[in-house]
Amino acid sequence: MSAADLFDRSSSSWFPLFHSRNTPHVRHRGHFASVAPIKWALLLCSSIALASSSYLAWVSLTSSSVAGCSGSLFNCDHVLHSRWATVMSVPVSIPAILTHASILGLLLIRPMPLRWERYRWPMISFAAITAGGAAIWFVGLQVFLLEHLCPYCLVAHTAGIIAAGVVLWRRPLRKSTLAKVGGAAVASVALLIALQVSTPAPDTFEVIEYSSPPAAIPADSSLPADSSTTPTDDSMLFEAPISSTSSASSATPAPNASMTGISLAMGWFNPSLLLAGQVGQAAGENTQAAQPERRTASILGGLKLDTRQWPLIGKPDAELVFVELFDYTCPHCQRTHAALSQAKARYGDRLAVIVLPVPLDRACNPTVRQTGVAHGEACELARLAISVWVVDPKAFPKFHDYVFESKPNYAAALQRASQMVDSEKLRETMSGPIPSDYIAKHVALYKRAGEGAIPKLMFPTSTTVGEVASGERLIQLISQHLERTSR
Repeated sequence: MSAADLFDRSSSSWFPLFHSRNTPHVRHRGHFASVAPIKWALLLCSSIALASSSYLAWVSLTSSSVAGCSGSLFNCDHVLHSRWATVMSVPVSIPAILTHASILGLLLIRPMPLRWERYRWPMISFAAITAGGAAIWFVGLQVFLLEHLCPYCLVAHTAGIIAAGVVLWRRPLRKSTLAKVGGAAVASVALLIALQVSTPAPDTFEVIEYSSPPAAIPADSSLPADSSTTPTDDSMLFEAPISSTSSASSATPAPNASMTGISLAMGWFNPSLLLAGQVGQAAGENTQAAQPERRTASILGGLKLDTRQWPLIGKPDAELVFVELFDYTCPHCQRTHAALSQAKARYGDRLAVIVLPVPLDRACNPTVRQTGVAHGEACELARLAISVWVVDPKAFPKFHDYVFESKPNYAAALQRASQMVDSEKLRETMSGPIPSDYIAKHVALYKRAGEGAIPKLMFPTSTTVGEVASGERLIQLISQHLERTSR
């Protein structure tokens, strides 16, 4: 291929792209058109795409949050933490940087020898069309699959599409050459798509192991730590704001010594009273004996939570129990909930999960520096869910699933809750201190677990931090970190 093959032969002379004495001309729909507009359009588009992609690459490599992008629709964290944000474990912003940097370099480099000069525009065209094709793929993923948009990504993608459009419209190459270059670009985009589709989704969570239990940390944060003593089970119990949500008020009190003495004295005058007292005492003893044995979930290397004192999905006496810290408005928690449903179907009644909402809302969680738009009703939804559990623990699992799966606003969730449980009791509970007290306890546990990302799945000697989107992967984690430690 000669230079004359790349540009129209009728031009009296051909000069390099930035030659000062003339401006090259290319054929455009039967007319001669200056290549300068193409040059400046590509320079602008690639500069914008390079800047945006560089920022996104920095965010991905440093695990930072994207500035000003945490709404319900425009949510960069949701997009950048999806499986489609990488190709073979490399952030897709890295290939984008290389592509647009190549375009800029080929446009700005000094004139090359003629044997290399012939490849300048084919390479520029290939890179631009590839960038445009990849941009269409990623925009489609955001719109149709992820249902969330990343503005920074859209800026880079729009610039790539415009660059490809300029090359295809202005045609700096002969039609036959452009067709070959375009075919190669389409093949490269198809390869990218094939790699993303065929590559298993990478883990989006971190597993933190506890080499030694926090024996020096008592469950009650008001007690001083003493590393010289070995804590008992009771000292490591993380107490709930209320001791029980069922039958606490109906429990029969144990008779004290004075009551027993009075009963005996009255029995001399009326034996039937003595008999009634003995029957009542025996009933009280039977009630105490019938109290279920305390079942606890062990987390953070030794801390324990009573399964009857906290919101629970499953049976309190289940064989396998772990703890989840989450937020109803968190997309990563929503996808992890779907995986939890698959795991629950796999284990059945053997598995139970203590579910503790930790709202990402500064109004009730002081660890949050700034409340995102998507989490504006997180505190209200958490209080509502806890209130439903307090009023009717049996109705709680269905309401918990409803909030995660339907993603309602607070008004809709309140209406549904009022239909599922006694609305009067629900209103009384919500107006009291119990829901807020529970959230404060959840936040305290969240602090002890290191704060940071949620969801957190807490096992006896380990905690997973981040989204677990695959049900099979979660089942593996339960088998590895819960079943084996329970044997």
